[in-house]
Amino acid sequence: MKYYLGLDAGGTKTFALAGDASGNVLGFGRAGAGNYECYGVAAAAVEIKRAIDGALETAGLTLDEIAGIGMGVAGADLPEDYVMLEKELFTPLLGAMPRVFRNDSMGGLRGGTKDPFGIVIACGTGCVCAGVNRAGEETRVGGISEEFGDMVSGSSIGAEGLKAVWRSRDGIIGKTLLTQKFVARAGCADAEALFREMYYNRITYDDLQPMAKLVFDAAYDGDAVACDILEWGGRYLGEMVTAVARHLNMLGDAFDVVMTGSVFKGTSPVLMDAMTTRIHRECPNARPVRALYEPVVGALLLGMELDAPMTEEKYASLDGSLEKASARFGLSFKAQ
Repeated sequence: MKYYLGLDAGGTKTFALAGDASGNVLGFGRAGAGNYECYGVAAAAVEIKRAIDGALETAGLTLDEIAGIGMGVAGADLPEDYVMLEKELFTPLLGAMPRVFRNDSMGGLRGGTKDPFGIVIACGTGCVCAGVNRAGEETRVGGISEEFGDMVSGSSIGAEGLKAVWRSRDGIIGKTLLTQKFVARAGCADAEALFREMYYNRITYDDLQPMAKLVFDAAYDGDAVACDILEWGGRYLGEMVTAVARHLNMLGDAFDVVMTGSVFKGTSPVLMDAMTTRIHRECPNARPVRALYEPVVGALLLGMELDAPMTEEKYASLDGSLEKASARFGLSFKAQ
């Protein structure tokens, strides 16, 4: 029996899964930030090794028994990033082990759909969109920073909500439920009190997080200002998806648009509706779907597919073993 690893290295946490060629998940490890941009390559290497060691230990395996690994790594954005990380991190850690090394968005895509092609839109603290077409060509847009053009994320949606509170306070726009919700989150008496607390830095943005949730909740309650913010966000996310589809010549294709990240878990459907409408203007056959599995499972699938494609029988084994793994490790590996 062959054994494989999947690695999802992010900006706050790193997960690793060990499994066999039949689709059975055998072990799991977790660690801190595996994105080298956070604390440097050496610190990322420590966390990545910790996660892999945890997966191997709980599976009762050694690194020498692993036939291949799939890796989704945050911060791997440019070709030179891949060269540097291979040289300084993964070759010392893994040697000549066969591997698939991609940006973490590709783990989200592979875990999001059973198709080997499609587009993923990942929107949480940040936002990135990536895709693979039927010919195996890949591309991505966004995901660097606001300074390099990123517009919509959980952070920006929350910030727009707070800006609306100030505009309402000044009479630039009308009343909005956002005022009530932000004031309550801060524990202040009214918008004027909140303004002064934030002006003098006694309350910060971090104290009000997650602010995006307040916008979604206000939109769910029918607030027009909050709905406008979510429609703006949804349209832009749709433009990211259609940009990837254009790059990959997928505009007329039928494919899944995998939605991952905290923004797609909001209470109001306004953002997803606006995104879907924008996508369907250029990609009428696209199917926005929620991810099937968490990105670390997608990374494991990438590793397994180094030797053989997935089958329905393997997916059945995977689904059954993921339920057991969730109970064993106290973490849900299915995104839905």
